[in-house]
Amino acid sequence: MMPGVVMMENGFRDALPTNHDRDQLHLVNGGSNYSDRHNGIGNGSLDGGNTGANTMVNGNGARDSIDPAQSQDSGPSTLRMNDLPDEIQHITQGFVPLGLLLSRLAQKSHNQLTEEIMALSKMAIPAPAVNGNSAHAGAMPDDNSPENLNKKIRLLNFARERHSEWTKALVIAQWSRKADQVSKLIDLMNHLNGQRSLYDNSLDYLINVKRDLTFARLPNPDLRTALHVLSTGSAPWMPELNYIEPPPLTPKEQQKWIDNINTLLSIRLNLEDHENIPYHFQDYNIDSGRVIFKVPGEFEVDLTIADEDFEKQFWFIDFRFDFTPAPADLTDSLRIFLEGKVNEALEKDGLHGCYKFLHEFVLTHKVTEYVRQAFQLTRGRWVDTLKVERLNRAMSIQYWVGRFAPEGPKSWVILGVHSGKKANVPAAPDSTSHLTLRWFRDNKEVKDIEIPFDDATISTEDLLKSVICRHIEYILTTIHARLQSKGRFQRREAGLALYVSKNDPIQSVLKMQLGHDRNVTLRISPTTGMFSMEPQSIMTLKGETRLNWQSKDPVQDGLACLEGVRCHYVVDEINRRGKGTGWSACKGPVKGDVVKEVLNAREMGQLIWLKRRDWAEQWYLMVNLSLSGDRWWLIEISQQPTGAGISSHTQLPLSPGAPKLEDSFFSHLTIFTASIISHITNLRTLHQQGVKYTHYELANYSLPRNMRIPVVCLRLQDILRQPQRHVSNQRVASWAYDYIEIMFKGIDKRPAMSRTSDRNVTAANSTGQRAELDEHPLDILIDARIKVIDPSRFSLVEGSIERDVAFHQGLGVFALRLRAGVGSTILDNLVHRLQAIEKLANCIDAIRQSSRDVKCEEITLNRVVISYTDQPKHQDGVSALSNSHRWKAIIVLRANDIQLTFEQGNTHLRVSDLFQRLLNSDLRFEKLPFFLSSTLSIHRALDSVKFAWKELETNGQGRFEVFPEYLDLFSIRYTLRGAIKNAHRLLTLRIRLEVRKGTPEWHIFREEPGKPKQPDDDLSQALKKVWDAEGRVWRSLVHSAVIGTDQRAGELIEAIDEAIRSLALQSLPSPTVSRQGQPRSLPAPPRNMGAAAYHTSMAQGRARPQGGAVVVLDD
Repeated sequence: MMPGVVMMENGFRDALPTNHDRDQLHLVNGGSNYSDRHNGIGNGSLDGGNTGANTMVNGNGARDSIDPAQSQDSGPSTLRMNDLPDEIQHITQGFVPLGLLLSRLAQKSHNQLTEEIMALSKMAIPAPAVNGNSAHAGAMPDDNSPENLNKKIRLLNFARERHSEWTKALVIAQWSRKADQVSKLIDLMNHLNGQRSLYDNSLDYLINVKRDLTFARLPNPDLRTALHVLSTGSAPWMPELNYIEPPPLTPKEQQKWIDNINTLLSIRLNLEDHENIPYHFQDYNIDSGRVIFKVPGEFEVDLTIADEDFEKQFWFIDFRFDFTPAPADLTDSLRIFLEGKVNEALEKDGLHGCYKFLHEFVLTHKVTEYVRQAFQLTRGRWVDTLKVERLNRAMSIQYWVGRFAPEGPKSWVILGVHSGKKANVPAAPDSTSHLTLRWFRDNKEVKDIEIPFDDATISTEDLLKSVICRHIEYILTTIHARLQSKGRFQRREAGLALYVSKNDPIQSVLKMQLGHDRNVTLRISPTTGMFSMEPQSIMTLKGETRLNWQSKDPVQDGLACLEGVRCHYVVDEINRRGKGTGWSACKGPVKGDVVKEVLNAREMGQLIWLKRRDWAEQWYLMVNLSLSGDRWWLIEISQQPTGAGISSHTQLPLSPGAPKLEDSFFSHLTIFTASIISHITNLRTLHQQGVKYTHYELANYSLPRNMRIPVVCLRLQDILRQPQRHVSNQRVASWAYDYIEIMFKGIDKRPAMSRTSDRNVTAANSTGQRAELDEHPLDILIDARIKVIDPSRFSLVEGSIERDVAFHQGLGVFALRLRAGVGSTILDNLVHRLQAIEKLANCIDAIRQSSRDVKCEEITLNRVVISYTDQPKHQDGVSALSNSHRWKAIIVLRANDIQLTFEQGNTHLRVSDLFQRLLNSDLRFEKLPFFLSSTLSIHRALDSVKFAWKELETNGQGRFEVFPEYLDLFSIRYTLRGAIKNAHRLLTLRIRLEVRKGTPEWHIFREEPGKPKQPDDDLSQALKKVWDAEGRVWRSLVHSAVIGTDQRAGELIEAIDEAIRSLALQSLPSPTVSRQGQPRSLPAPPRNMGAAAYHTSMAQGRARPQGGAVVVLDD
């Protein structure tokens, strides 16, 4: 190695760089940037790769660097260094930095020293050194054992070799001091060697030309022979062969000869050599003096004979290939070669030898043709995908070369010649060598599949396609079989189809259903072996990437990959389609292990958690996508001490198969899930309250087709029973049958007014509940149907009572439309509605059965408007006085109480609180119509009396006061001016409703506080005249009077008022009138007896608390 070949630094001023400094900047020989090199080899040439001040050629950069400002005036020669002309090329190729050389040498020495030490440590140790005492080792003589000597020899050789290497390095380092001169010497030496080579080549060329002209030179003419021949016509010294040319054959003779040869060939082949004809030469034809042996798919050979002796051999005439592609005509050299070889085989082994030679020759030619086509494919569209190797009369083609990593599995075919012989089996007559194909798939030979190939029509591409078809068929069939074994495809919940082609691998596809009308098609490229999926999308691209680049065994991973593509598609479709209808994917609230344990699912696939924005927080919809089948679950989550858990789960009985994920599906899903949530919530509430129920299937035409929600049947008495009632035989509601049907009818958006009122109520309570209401704008609609026992009781009710309550007179059925939030129970609302209907039924029943003129003008579930007069009801239901004024009252049916309001100017306003007590007592509506109508004339008369006394009260002449104690008991008090100043006279009258002989009558009598109850004064005399007045319509009872409950009751009160008012207008009082003080307040009911108890006792005929006659209204 020349020292100047190594580029070195000028001197050893700096320390030599270590192996860690290989990437730092070094200016070597003034012209190299070490950072642009890798392992000492430059990335580019120095004559154009580097520009700027760091580029230095043929010299030291400090001495020979050129100023860029002067480069414009200098010619090309100024860029040269070492004063060399342009013809001399500057050599930089192969230069290695000295620092790199020394660092590599140091690293090599260190590694070899380490290896040498390890090798010496493994060498055997002499026995004395092992068994002796190490403390006396210094006193022992030198160890001359063979082991020790071998160690010393190895160390000596190692030191000598390293010394030699480092000596060379020292020489090179010394030569580096003259690097400029050495570089110039290298350039000159290279130039001289080039000139010397040109000289030697020119000399050789001239010598070769002179040598070749020797054969082109013509010999000198033989003038002597030519002169003699031209003169005498002969040349005696020339040899004479005395050949006698045969006469030319005529066409007839030629035909005769041909016929004779044909005859001889026929006789020889049919008689003499019949047994010696090879099995594959049985197909032959004799014509034109030759026999043509045909071997289908291989060759045709023409043979003939040259002698009549049948012991003589056949002779070769012509040869033709009988397969394609093959040359139509033989070349001269090939013909000469075949003629010699075939004639030689015919001479030695006859026809058998001829067939054997030509058969083996054709097989070799076929293998060659396969190889030629294979190499041609590698330069065409199969480039970089095939690896062809020519073997001994065989070839190997590895396909899908770039499919796996170099250490991955490989697949190839070997096409070669098989001898056709079997071990320990005699050879059959038809056995012969043939082309055979061996297929190795993923490093394993496939022996159970026979791959047919046509060697009569040679096509390497068709052969590859046949093999690749089987390979693709194996991959797709294996994936198909694994998919087919899964429950999702066994139950035909999804489509799966496999199409396999035996000839065209691109036609082999595996189709799997992704969605309702979406399939994925899996193909394998015949040339590259890469998987492709259609249609193209981001999910199929990920599947292709996983199978092509991330999978080590696509056959095993194909199932998981296709399932992953399907899951990705379903998740994307659910997210994309469901978002517009209120469904959104969310994070799973519980872990997968909890789901698997609760659902007891053997195979858990990908879980999708969905939630609607109008659902309660604990409800989720979970979709389990797995090969066992897609399952939709309605999950209710509960917080437990150990974390979130599943409190209830219900599998949605959706139709098998992939659903059509459209807006209609999600709308129906919303309805279905809301119905199940409502069903679960209601049944749970019934169970908690101990209410018995049953459910059954019933057609529901308000729901989408194929959606079945069970109808729940309840007992009315279980819903309406009071806590204090425990008697099972007691009927709570006598107006209806004891069964209620609850049927889900759908969902609806909560009305804006309802949401606004809910928000207002919630704002008054808490902000947290307001947010919950805002997130639940959907309500469930449930119909409850109650059949009444006697529809005639509700003859006053027909059609829609309210927006959500209707009654059908013909069927006798109440239909309730109940509304509640998703996840909320409707039982409380149902109870309130039933109680309202019960109140309404009692009210209507009381009005219908009343004998007074009371009518329902407007009926709703919470409000009944009635009109009434003081007349009794006619037999046909029409009032006797149809033109009389009808007063109106409104009954408001509330959940906790009942309120009765009167219109403005109604005479019953003074006793509205008494009516209120009556309606909220146990009697409720039973006596309401009676009291409204029977007291109307009394109150009307009292109003007219009150109006008449206004002027007297203004003048101070007297006062009239009414004290209603009960609905059937009134006290009226007259205050008259007495004879003495500041003295007053009082008159107290009691108006009480009494029943006499089954007829209610008003009894009016005087009853003063204290004693006597009925003093004998002028007031009594005035009343006496009224009691006994002529033409009266009332009946006198000596000291009182009674009158019916019709409008005539007012006449009695007016007559009494006229008599008393006339006394008030007199100037002087009667002398018999006694002075009385202010009256004491009227006695009130005992504290332990309320208004409801009073009316109950009154209805049952018990005595009043304050004494008096018994009033029985229901006798």
